Amino acid sequence: MRLITKNSAFRSLFLCGVFNTTGSNLFALAFLIYASTYPNSKFYISLVALFMVIPTFFNAYMGYLADRTKDKKRALFMTSWIQTILFIGVAFAIEQRSFFVFLFCILINLVDELLAMYKDGLELPIMQSRVSSDDIQPAYGLIQGASSLIGIVGKPIGLALLAILGNSFSLLALVNAGLYFISGIVLFESRKYLYIEVTKKPDGGKFHFSLKETLLQIIKVFKVEGTTSAISLIIIILIINFSINGILPLIDLAMVHHNPFGHNFGLAVTVFSLSFSLGVFISSFFMHDFFQKKNLSFILKLVLGLLILFSLFLMSFGLVSIALFFAIGYCFAKVNPKLTSIIFQIIPKEDLATIRGGISTFFATASSMGVLVFVALANLIGLSLTFYIIAFICFIALISPTFINLFKKNH
Repeated sequence: MRLITKNSAFRSLFLCGVFNTTGSNLFALAFLIYASTYPNSKFYISLVALFMVIPTFFNAYMGYLADRTKDKKRALFMTSWIQTILFIGVAFAIEQRSFFVFLFCILINLVDELLAMYKDGLELPIMQSRVSSDDIQPAYGLIQGASSLIGIVGKPIGLALLAILGNSFSLLALVNAGLYFISGIVLFESRKYLYIEVTKKPDGGKFHFSLKETLLQIIKVFKVEGTTSAISLIIIILIINFSINGILPLIDLAMVHHNPFGHNFGLAVTVFSLSFSLGVFISSFFMHDFFQKKNLSFILKLVLGLLILFSLFLMSFGLVSIALFFAIGYCFAKVNPKLTSIIFQIIPKEDLATIRGGISTFFATASSMGVLVFVALANLIGLSLTFYIIAFICFIALISPTFINLFKKNH
């Protein structure tokens, strides 16, 4: 909290993030409800899910655009106001129900997600310049914690607000536009604290995304840890992202027949979701804890161990699994701030957003694959066997660094 009161640049970026995240969370839920009101709602809801995956693959490109933007402070508040205009357009169109109007609203949401990535890229070098290296982890902990809290309370608030507005999706779109406008005002009023000098790179202005170059940059980041091989850490993070995102839909399936709360499916799903979110939220606001001095390798191995226990216990010991899921959320929340801190140490601000965007794209792909693979397996071979496979994969990832180190010593 000291950072919010003492650091003007961080305060404005933090408040901007709160307004943006609140708006997008409110409207995301409302838009799913809007999709469900159409005939053949399953098709429209699936269309929303499909389009919302697309921005993941453009993270590196939006980071590149952010890196090549010279006046980052101006681009920040101008982007907020462009988002405002977009959602005013949604407010006027959304009540005219047709397939083309629905497609227009989806495309606006898609553009909004891309602009959010662009803004994130614009903020990175400002954070690197305006926040001391010792405060980077607490800073990103606060941002992550606020985002997690908004995720927890955003859905019920969104539903309540929609009811207060008489189920008017148009008015809710205007509320979202208003939140973006306020975030732009906050950034505009703080613009003198957001200025940084950026050296323009003589690269001809051409973008190219190379998986090989991205992997080399990731290896460079993880080599800072020094305790475990960079390749081992990359594999572990891939498997953790793959497993956690794959587990989330499996919990919903498991609660149909293995519900610790009897037949109350909604309660069970909500409790599991809240346990993970609360773990992330509490962890994000307590960065100066036991894990502060622990290296990334230790935290990742602990997450793997907890994932193994969770996968083995969920079907038979549901109440214990809730506590384990909270612990997974708590430990997992330490990873991103620590990784961001390392990236800030070694990557120059001219390439910061591009490289972080490439890393995000790389790991987000693993997350998407986890959902597809484990849901497919659960339908093909059964839920219990799928959880055993997850536990086995995590176990192999947990012990693999030991064998890699032994192999290196013998050769």
